Parts: sequence; structure tokens; C-alpha cells
Amino acid sequence: MNLPLRFCMIGAGNVATHLAPALLQNGLTPLAVYSRSLCHARELADRLGGVQAADQLAELPRADLYVCSVRDDALPQLAVQMKALGFPSDALYVHTAGCVSLAVLGEHFRRAAVLYPLQTFSKEVSVCWREVPLFVEATDAETRQVVQQLAEQLSDTVQPLSGRAREALHVAAVFACNFPNHCYALAYSLLQEAGVAPACLNPLIRQTARKLETVTPQQGQTGPAVRGDRQVMQRHFEALATHKDWQHIYRVMSQSIAAMAHKPLYHFDMINYDLKKIRALAFDVDGVLSTNCVLLMPGAEGGPLRTAHIKDGYAMQLAVKCGLQLAIITGGRSEAVRTRYEALGVQSVYMGAAVKLRVLREWMQREQLQADEVLYMGDDIPDYEVMQAVGCPCCPADAAEEIKAVACYVSPRAGGEGCVRDVLEQVLRAQGRWMANAEAFGW
Repeated sequence: MNLPLRFCMIGAGNVATHLAPALLQNGLTPLAVYSRSLCHARELADRLGGVQAADQLAELPRADLYVCSVRDDALPQLAVQMKALGFPSDALYVHTAGCVSLAVLGEHFRRAAVLYPLQTFSKEVSVCWREVPLFVEATDAETRQVVQQLAEQLSDTVQPLSGRAREALHVAAVFACNFPNHCYALAYSLLQEAGVAPACLNPLIRQTARKLETVTPQQGQTGPAVRGDRQVMQRHFEALATHKDWQHIYRVMSQSIAAMAHKPLYHFDMINYDLKKIRALAFDVDGVLSTNCVLLMPGAEGGPLRTAHIKDGYAMQLAVKCGLQLAIITGGRSEAVRTRYEALGVQSVYMGAAVKLRVLREWMQREQLQADEVLYMGDDIPDYEVMQAVGCPCCPADAAEEIKAVACYVSPRAGGEGCVRDVLEQVLRAQGRWMANAEAFGW
């Protein structure tokens, strides 16, 4: 089968702006450019020698090849419209998307293919197509051969790739390109705020990329997270106090780096609140102090059995010794729960709390507490109103999504697996009371 000679470019975005001239330089004849913005279509059409520009699909002439380089979410409707308009059945239809199935075109046109360039494109930055890896897929072997030959005219690296593998490649490209570029943007903004020229980072960025030529990313990883340098990370986190969303990015990235290095950051202080204010903490039981599962085999008083985390218990008794007010607010009625937490020194244990908000307010009034002095940790819908009534709402990692949405901190620990120890340790550290005296070394 002969290679297509005449093509129409459907789209005038970044990829189309680079691909259309490359096709022209490799012997194909452009006939027209389509874009919903006639201005954009004309801009690319002029670069191709003044070919036809159109903002209506019906205006496009008959061609051997139609290259669909539009937004991913626009491709399905585009294919339907082209079919309805009677585009030629013997033409070759190609899209350039990394995360869109071949079937989007293949279910409408017999000769359909994907030509995915693994590269970042900006209109104002030139690209060497010989160095751009191209990945191809087609509806049949004959069409794949044509697209393969077309791709080889553009690039030195051409490889067949199935849709599922191409989707994985596209996700990997986001991690390798889009996310780091966003991190560069954040880094530039931080330096601009500090009055430092952002360009001083450029040698560091170049060297980081060059290291990939000799070592793997894991081998080349440096920084406080891979070292487990908690004090440095805490100072960084505090320096980002005016950028809460950047704090979140810093936390997630640091935790991921540490986990890949098998040095999980279980106690990286990240509650987005002034913990020096906290005078009192209240906790739910099931799903917070205990796991989300209960044993239906009855306990001594006839109720279901619950678990208790030993490290939670240590932190709770230490917090009481340090002068913090602790409360338990639960809808359950297990006397074993009361016995456990009163033995740790918890001053207020409220059982059978059908409406927790009412109980919380009574407790706060009795202890003369202001909302901004209280941390509450809950995990499910009965805790929702209480979470909104305190200054520092927190929840475990496996809390309901509605609870996570109103929490200022989501612990990396699940309910009953140390989430209470997590928040208590952070509060005590912030107040200078963690391992501060001999009381810390006993029960």
C-alpha cells in the first residue's frame, strides 16, 4: 500500500503545530487545517504555505490522511461528526493521543491508527523529530505498516504499542514531565517570593536530568526524605505555612520518596494547625481508638469485642500527665472501653452518645474550652457535626470521604492502628512536652 500523500490537519494545538510542518518537510502535501478557532486554523495554515483554514468540518477537502490532534475528550464526538458528514471511507484516520483508545476512530473508519509522540510540545519551542519516540497502533496489519513507514520518515525511534501499554506510557510521561515541570514552577515562585533569582536553580535541574544517563532515579535520589531527616522536613513544612496546598504536595512527595527507600515517615508533623493552642482532645472509639471491625462474639458484659492500640494508650496517659484534657465520645456502651481509658487517666468518658455534638458542647462548657483549643478525631458520619465544631478536626486514613473533606489532617495511620498516637505525639512535640521529662519513661 502506498503512503498517503495529501493530508488535512484537524486541530491547531501544540502537537499539531509541530507535526503538520514535519509532515510537510517529509514529502506530504497539506490541504487544509481545521480548528474551532478560525484564527488558530489560519495561523497554522499560514505556516504550511497558506493552505485552506476552516472552522467547520464540512469545509475540509477530500484527503488521503486525516490527522486528528485535538483534546482527548473531544475525539469521540469528532469521530462521530466526521462519520456523519461522509468523510471518505478509504482514507487513513490517525489520532495522536496517548490515553485514548484506537477504537474511538476504529469503530467509525476501516483504516484507523494511533501515532503517539512521546514528547512535550510548546508552540514557541522547537522540536527535533528525529529524536522523538513514536508509538503506533492500527486496526489491521496493512494499516499498521503504512503508519509505521510514515512514522519512520519522522523519527529514528518507532515502536508498535498496544492501547493499554500506551496508556501506562502516558501516565508515566505525566510523572516524568508534567509533574516535575509543575514542581519547577512552585520552586520558581518560592524564590521569587524570597527575592532570589529563579534561574539559579537551572544548573541543579540540568544535573538532575543528566544523572539519569548513569544511574537509575532510585540510585540518584537525594534529599531529606530519602535520608529520613525529619527535623529538616519539619522546618521546610513550617516555611510553607502560607501555602497549604504546597504543604500537601511536599508531604505526599516526601512520604512517597521515603516509602520507596523503605523509610516510611510515620511521624512527619503535618497537622495544618497551631498545635500550641490545643488544651484538649476528644476521640471516637470505633474506627479511631479501635479498628473498624468488632468481634461479634460477646465480651464479658455481653457486647462485641473491640481492639485497643498499645501505643495509643501510652500517648494518652502521657498527654494526661502533661496536663491536656482528654475525652472519649462514643455511641457504644461497652464498660470495657470505660475501664480501659479511665485507667489511662482519661478524665471524661461519654458512653451511649446518640448526638455527639450535644455531648461535645457540654464537655467544652464544663471544662471552659474554646473551639480553637480542641482537637477532635472521628471517622464516620456521626462525627461530621463534631468535626465542624472544633478548631482542629482530624481523622484516620480509612475515615469516610465526607469526614476527610472537613478534616484539617488525615493521619497516615488507620483507625485502631496508631492514628491517636500520631496526633497526640504531634501535639506534645509542638508544645515541647514529648519526652521532655522523666514522666515520659513510665506508665
